[in-house]
Amino acid sequence: MKKLPHAPLFLLLGLCINATAQKPYVWTTDHMHVGVRWQPFGLEKCEVYDSNRPLIKEHSSYAQFWVSWNAAEPHARSIDYKNHMSGYLKAIDHAVNLCMERGLHAELVMWHTPAWASESGKAGAWKPRVGEYPKFVARMAKHFKGRVGAYQLYHEVNLQGMMNQANMDFIKREIFTNGAKAIRKVYDEAPKVQVIVSTSGTSPCQPCGVREGLRGDGAAAVDDYYNQLIADDELMNQVDALNLNISDHANGYGMMDGALIPNCWTQYDLARKKLDASKYRSKKILSSESWIVWDGSNNNNDVNADGRKDERDAFEKTITIYGKVLERGLNTVNLPWCDNSSRWSMGLTKRVDYTGQVQRQKPEWVIPSIDGGPGIITRKLGIHGPEERLKPFEVKEDGLRFTEKDYANPSDPNHLHYYVWRWYSQIAGGSNEVIRHAISGERENDVTAIGNGLTGSEQYRISSYDRTEKSFTVLVYASGAAGRGGFEVSIPSTIQNGRYYNNEHSMIDFRGEGFKEGSSYPAGAVTKDIDRNTGADRNLSVQEKKGLIVREGKLTFRIGANRRFTKVEFFAEE
Repeated sequence: MKKLPHAPLFLLLGLCINATAQKPYVWTTDHMHVGVRWQPFGLEKCEVYDSNRPLIKEHSSYAQFWVSWNAAEPHARSIDYKNHMSGYLKAIDHAVNLCMERGLHAELVMWHTPAWASESGKAGAWKPRVGEYPKFVARMAKHFKGRVGAYQLYHEVNLQGMMNQANMDFIKREIFTNGAKAIRKVYDEAPKVQVIVSTSGTSPCQPCGVREGLRGDGAAAVDDYYNQLIADDELMNQVDALNLNISDHANGYGMMDGALIPNCWTQYDLARKKLDASKYRSKKILSSESWIVWDGSNNNNDVNADGRKDERDAFEKTITIYGKVLERGLNTVNLPWCDNSSRWSMGLTKRVDYTGQVQRQKPEWVIPSIDGGPGIITRKLGIHGPEERLKPFEVKEDGLRFTEKDYANPSDPNHLHYYVWRWYSQIAGGSNEVIRHAISGERENDVTAIGNGLTGSEQYRISSYDRTEKSFTVLVYASGAAGRGGFEVSIPSTIQNGRYYNNEHSMIDFRGEGFKEGSSYPAGAVTKDIDRNTGADRNLSVQEKKGLIVREGKLTFRIGANRRFTKVEFFAEE
């Protein structure tokens, strides 16, 4: 490889990586994935524009699509996808194809019930008639086989709506067991294709009331939910993973005692212990979503102990939760975003004027986008008519207006969420095939970091291996780092036997892959701060080295004058 003058070696390598044609690979639960929830609106230009956002195109390794059964098959005739496919399903179909073009994997979350299939006869109901949900997921599996590699059966069935309409026996048998069997039957038919099937994501929902079919309320109810699933052998033999939400809404930063499931990563720890105790070590845990909410209320905590509850705390909280869940091995999906009809502002989408129709008709309602794309709508809108003749109208509600200041220097937590997520997503490698490598604290499979530059109480260390490019990526976060010291980071030079992944229970044996003892490799590091308000890089420093030798099964890099966010990459020499 030729080195261009004055350009860091590892950055050039990264450019070459992005230019490499992607080869499809079998997606297993041992692969590292960090992605987005993508909810295409259905307008003609929406999916193409969104798929080219850096959020998806550059930073994501997969996309999760929520499929409302009620919208996908609003009428009985809608089950005929060839002749009567709904507009909603066409939008998802198109978005999935765009993911394939970009080498991204896709997961479908299938929930809600249309009136014609529901027990109540109401559209958007929770409980379907017996036999209808397995038929629905089978239709979806047949349609998306070869394009979608993972399916989640329903969403948050432990919440009040589903539990009040369907008891746990119905959920376990009809939704999870029979739903999983229906998908597997399709994927086992020739040609056989590997698929990941998981249970519903669960919400901790600490303030929720008593749920029908579950003992207790709040965390106690979720604890019982896991117990019931894991005790059901038929169910567990059909699913590859349990799903959970790493949402943090009202519980705050300081309630993570791990006793039940009050919060985020303690869900993972508790569920993991339950699986291991029941001899289900081969089963993994996936993240259905992550919402790290900050609203300035008393539900939140002064994370950084500066005497205030503000966005700085939200920033620290987001880093903490992401670091913890990724250290523990979750595949993580993030940044759900809104469509044009919602006032919610998530991720970087806001309310996008995809077609420019709102700008032409109501220019005072639209502000410029900071990413050069379509303008941003500042009001909650309803939209009537076909795309070429849209009629926007304002939906009156709380009088809030979204301003340019809000967009460029946003106060909503999901922007903070995004800035941190973007940094963590680097270990997933985009469309490259990336597997989990080492995590801090795991014996003989550890990421170690030692030095006076690691100041502050919060420090997270995560590593992954890019099979496409034969490279290791390490992320190290140090909350108190300020460029006044450095540290030395070491990782195993090959894939070791992980406790929960890359082991005898893995579908593919990755152990032993990596760099050879005594061999020499180049490496580079970027250390920086991230501006809490804008997400911009601050105090960025690039460091590179050649001739790093693998000694005693380890790769080591010395970082000087480190800031809070450090990325280290080790590359195989050509």
